[in-house]
Amino acid sequence: MNTDRKLFTNHGLHLNGLGEEVLSKQIVSLTYAILDHKKNLPVFLSWNSDLSHTDTPHQESVTIRTSTRIKKTPSTKTDDFLW
Repeated sequence: MNTDRKLFTNHGLHLNGLGEEVLSKQIVSLTYAILDHKKNLPVFLSWNSDLSHTDTPHQESVTIRTSTRIKKTPSTKTDDFLW
């Protein structure tokens, strides 16, 4: 951010209209620079059938979860419109 005096209000705490305009243009230009920056090529994953010949077999362990929490009985609402 440019700290030039002409970009701030009289007391120097807040940006004036010109300062806001300069700052917004800097944000836009940096955003476009980030979006236009090309990174490495994307990584393509192979299908599951291609992965079946790997050295480590996939073992899925199935566990049944139980709860020891005391469950409340459901409360029923009355037939009144507002309950």
